[in-house]
Amino acid sequence: MTALAPLAGLLAAVAASPATVPLASSPEYTLPFVGPGTYLIFGIVLAPVYAMVAAWFVGDPSDRFAGLLGVGYLAGLTTVLWGSLFVATLIIGAVFF
Repeated sequence: MTALAPLAGLLAAVAASPATVPLASSPEYTLPFVGPGTYLIFGIVLAPVYAMVAAWFVGDPSDRFAGLLGVGYLAGLTTVLWGSLFVATLIIGAVFF
């Protein structure tokens, strides 16, 4: 039970001093879709993808054609996913609302 004492103290300290969580609807965010999740997704979650794309061009051996082909595949996949989600949103909006 003594091994959990530091954890209990930490949890008590966090509960005693609530931190303010910035929300997308708070005044410091002026763009409609920019919020904490935007920075989390594009900054942290996609970091391995950024590293992979950079490695295609600066790695050894680097092949410019293969790198551009990979970027084209990623752009095409992203376009298809966003486009299909947009169409699905339009269909759901027309059917249910």
